[in-house]
Amino acid sequence: MKLICAWCGNTIDRSDYSQMLDPNTSHGMCAACSEALALQEQGVSFERHIDSIPIPILLLNSDNTVVMMNTTASEMLGQKLDGSAEPFLGRVFDCVYSHLPEGCGRTIHCSGCAMRRSIAATFKTGQAQVLVPATLSIESPDQVSAATLTITTVKRDGVVLLRIEQRAFS
Repeated sequence: MKLICAWCGNTIDRSDYSQMLDPNTSHGMCAACSEALALQEQGVSFERHIDSIPIPILLLNSDNTVVMMNTTASEMLGQKLDGSAEPFLGRVFDCVYSHLPEGCGRTIHCSGCAMRRSIAATFKTGQAQVLVPATLSIESPDQVSAATLTITTVKRDGVVLLRIEQRAFS
């Protein structure tokens, strides 16, 4: 049986997991997440804690504006939140439809966006949306490509955490 980190979803090498009590256990906590939790318990800020998690995480407010992203998300998306661009969800991901005159969230295509729907549902109900498949049309300087993501959303302290579980580009 594979051992999975319950926080980040990465596989944990059983030989390195000395505290495992039951060989049938399927979930635990990897070293990176354990360290992040220890930092949080020591009074480390929420922002620093999120930044220490080794998977892409974005924090969004109710109008789909990205208010923070961790270093892993920034590296994956190739951009930082520096105030030079609109930090709307579609813009941060370079969604083709966010560049239309109507803007992010205002085109006919946006109503079907799985990311927007998941974030809205999490804000409305407070319930996490887990492992939701999402596909975006991504614009680069020379082509349009499809990004297939699997996302999870969780509401915390008035924001939604958007966690990118898997990603593939074609």
